Amino acid sequence: MGTNRHLDILRVINEIARADQEPTGVHHVCLACRTGLKAVGVEIYLAVAAQPLEVVGAAGEEIAELQVTVGEGPASEAMRQNQPVLVPDLADGWSERRWPAFAPAAVAAGVAAMFVFPLTLGAIALGALEICRDADGPLSPDELADALLFADTATALLLGRATSQAAPEGDELWGTEPERRWGVVHQATGMVSVQLGTDLGEAFLRLRAHAYLTGIRLSEVAADVVARRLRFTPDTDHEKQR
Repeated sequence: MGTNRHLDILRVINEIARADQEPTGVHHVCLACRTGLKAVGVEIYLAVAAQPLEVVGAAGEEIAELQVTVGEGPASEAMRQNQPVLVPDLADGWSERRWPAFAPAAVAAGVAAMFVFPLTLGAIALGALEICRDADGPLSPDELADALLFADTATALLLGRATSQAAPEGDELWGTEPERRWGVVHQATGMVSVQLGTDLGEAFLRLRAHAYLTGIRLSEVAADVVARRLRFTPDTDHEKQR
């Protein structure tokens, strides 16, 4: 069943790409995964990046931004441990103890279960595929097998080894939507770096901390910085709202 099922999944992914008139990329893996596994959000992360590579679904956007903001969650854990993190019930006490900032906020956002699979090259975790559902409960054996196949396909695309057709190169793999979505965060990070006289890493941490402490989404805080409604100052613990 494995080989035939993998071919079926590749066929669905390529059909979605053809309908979009685009080279097959990780975005199409996410779209196929969302439909096939009845997900409300699917995200792909890279271990070397501070933000997700690809996000599909409104719930996916909120969950991805939440994990980046609070600095914890199933995706970072899966990449750190290089093994799947399967959470059939985010509202149970175990999840809240494990991710005290993330789990309650994810449940409030309408996500009841999450399943994350590392994208691996040998012993190295290149990133992770994250699947969000609005109903609790585990994946069935067939769904688990499909999720692993989606993860394998995403890994192959990231490595430029997709066998169903010529692998996309450069920006074609990344697409433009993640860049647009997080471009304002990158711009704000640069502005905060100048305002504080710090490196980009420290500026990004301050941006995240402000979003977390105020309960405002990271993208909204970044938009305020870019629009010059919010300015960070190095000589105080409080940012200035204009």
